[in-house]
Amino acid sequence: MPESGPIGEERRWALMDRLCEVLGEEEARTLMESLPPVAWDRIATKDDIKASEDRLRTEMHAEFAKVYAEFANIRTETAAEFKMLRAENKEFRGENKEFRGEMALQFAKQTRTMVFTMLGLAMPILGTILAVGLG
Repeated sequence: MPESGPIGEERRWALMDRLCEVLGEEEARTLMESLPPVAWDRIATKDDIKASEDRLRTEMHAEFAKVYAEFANIRTETAAEFKMLRAENKEFRGENKEFRGEMALQFAKQTRTMVFTMLGLAMPILGTILAVGLG
């Protein structure tokens, strides 16, 4: 009984020689070129390719779904972070406004103090100038 499985080069050449005897060289070459160089069970059919394509498409859809879900999580986390930052910024602006108000009050007090101090110093000088000028 002949061995099964892929046909080796030696068996292919033996077949080629026999076909040349029976059919002639040109016909033998035509027939041999139409035979696959591997076992028939190793040849992919259109159905095999379609099934492989379908499996690949299904796997890709599953993986893309994971990627889309991860992006959705990132968007949610980012939105939460921005919301927190906006709240902190609003709080900071409130503190800053309070600080500016306090600074304005302190500047007003300091200006009042300086004006009254200058007036306090200017009065005796003015009195001296008037006394010397009238006298």
